[in-house]
Amino acid sequence: MEEMAKKELKEGKRQLEGVLILCWVMAILLGIAVFSGFGWGSLDFIRSYLSGPFTLGNAANIMGSIISFPFRMVYSLIGPALYIAELIGIYQRKSFAVPLGRAVLVITMVFFFPVGTIIGAILWKRFNDPLSKKYLNYEY
Repeated sequence: MEEMAKKELKEGKRQLEGVLILCWVMAILLGIAVFSGFGWGSLDFIRSYLSGPFTLGNAANIMGSIISFPFRMVYSLIGPALYIAELIGIYQRKSFAVPLGRAVLVITMVFFFPVGTIIGAILWKRFNDPLSKKYLNYEY
């Protein structure tokens, strides 16, 4: 009986391997994008200010960029944080990993269309598998 439970848990873990790979790849890619400055805007506004004459329009652009930087930073970090939270949930076998995993798949399907949609459709059934739900202690 105990051997069967170990086999079921092993099969449940195997069902989630594709999701783990997706989360690792997306967390790394989005992390690289955040640290490279993609999505934050560039610092070209300072160079244009230093090379050109002083105008109120340039000053307003600089102030707007400085003020909006923290908000852009927070929104840029939400993506990698979701994938990392999903990885933590799966590795620690937490029940929140199932709904969060579905949300991560939806985000992948929407923002990385059409490749993300194909991958998400393939991996969606993994969360519906009873053995993967049992592995993640998800009872609903």
